[in-house]
Amino acid sequence: MVVLAAAITTKTGKALLSRQFVELTKVRIEGLLAAFPKLMSTEKQHTFVETENVRYVYQPLETLYIVLVTNKSSNIMEDLETLHLLAKIVPEYCHQLEEKEVLKFAFDLIFAFDEAIAMGYKERVNLQQIKHFLAMESNDEIRARQEEKAKIVLVKKAADKKRKELEKKRLDDKKAGISMDSMSGGHYSSSSSSSSSQYSAKSYNQEPVVESRRESPKPEPARSVAKGMQLGKKTPAKAAAYSQVLLEENVPDVQTRTTSDSGPSTDNIPSGSKVHTSIVEKIALVAENDGGLQSMEVKGELSLTVFDNAFTRIKVHVNQGDNANFQFKTHPNMNKNLFSNDDILALKDTGKAFPTVTPTSILKWRYATKEEKMIPLTINVWPSTSGNETTVPVEFEKHCDFDLHDVDIAIPIPGTAPVIGEIVGSSEFDHKHRILHWKIPLIDKETSNGSMEFTVPAAQSASFFPVRVNFKSNQTFCAVQVVAITMEGSDQAVDFSQETQLSVEQYDIE
Repeated sequence: MVVLAAAITTKTGKALLSRQFVELTKVRIEGLLAAFPKLMSTEKQHTFVETENVRYVYQPLETLYIVLVTNKSSNIMEDLETLHLLAKIVPEYCHQLEEKEVLKFAFDLIFAFDEAIAMGYKERVNLQQIKHFLAMESNDEIRARQEEKAKIVLVKKAADKKRKELEKKRLDDKKAGISMDSMSGGHYSSSSSSSSSQYSAKSYNQEPVVESRRESPKPEPARSVAKGMQLGKKTPAKAAAYSQVLLEENVPDVQTRTTSDSGPSTDNIPSGSKVHTSIVEKIALVAENDGGLQSMEVKGELSLTVFDNAFTRIKVHVNQGDNANFQFKTHPNMNKNLFSNDDILALKDTGKAFPTVTPTSILKWRYATKEEKMIPLTINVWPSTSGNETTVPVEFEKHCDFDLHDVDIAIPIPGTAPVIGEIVGSSEFDHKHRILHWKIPLIDKETSNGSMEFTVPAAQSASFFPVRVNFKSNQTFCAVQVVAITMEGSDQAVDFSQETQLSVEQYDIE
């Protein structure tokens, strides 16, 4: 056994939390941690102290200590590596390294410690993988949110159309001599006939009803669905139109979500589009400050959304381009031979059809490499300390063929806000999380490289890492494109819209 326990203590040895990886009683672990501060020497600086039975490997975190209790036969280098990983985990959950913050997020920290250490040995994971494991993101939930959002967009468009028809009908009624103001007030013109009076009285007591080929439902469900939808503030007439459309489209009671969902956004789909294709890629990269590449993986997906039942039996013609390094995988229901031989994505069973409204993934691809030349954007951070100041020059250089938009380079800052010197783009300091955001709106051929410099009080070089990068692009690593869509069984072309998006899943410089 290597690691007996991992703990966070105060300077006086008070245990705030402790995770044991062997059978240790509460009294025993509290005694070990209480003895730890008394063993530390003030004359020399070390990262460990030993007793006859155990070894303490520790690192200060402002007013706290993070401590590993190990046996004396453990590998001190592996222990230090484990300690550095845990020291990165704690600031991720505790925005302020204080006792109350540690107690507040104690369970999150213990769960994270369990992901980093198993049975006393360090797992081969990094900080981003631990955060991903703890997030427990559900693909089914993401897909359900996408479907729900797509339905809401369609309902909003249909409701706007119905509302305009209602307004036009009311204008026609006004021109015919029926005053809506007089209806709402309950007074009628003396020249009005009895039939007009009866019509006005009915209009006053009932909600406006949109004409439909379907049978109108009962008023009770209409009121409940309209209340649950809550797409925004509406007038009573507009609310009635939305309510009627919801019932006609058989849409469940949902509320508009304001949080961003992963995957392509339906907001960019043209209103008249019958078929929409989305090419989405995500990059996960971990590199070193000296330019070395630990891992790089690109995952992509081509999805199809059909908005009209008349176009559910279609074939998608694609151009794969020069993508020899990419591994392609079609959906199990797609005709694999047709894609391999003719670059056509079509259903294996021609009697079936694509679903409507729901985005359907029909093709995926993957590319993994450790070649440094494939890094799209390199970031170099070179801290240098002189006296009581540390000067940190940072530079970027683009190596990919496509442009990068909304680039955000996040650098952790120890202590107070930095003093910014020369800079390309702009900067923003997050005081709560102590992170400096270097923002460049566009990196293209003309601005393929740039630099910035800032100064902080004297600090260790390791405190400026990991650097996290985020960006977007309307081009992807894989050159696959949809060139045409035709009807199944014929060469009739189908108009379609296309969206291409590259985003960052992970991009760390350690």
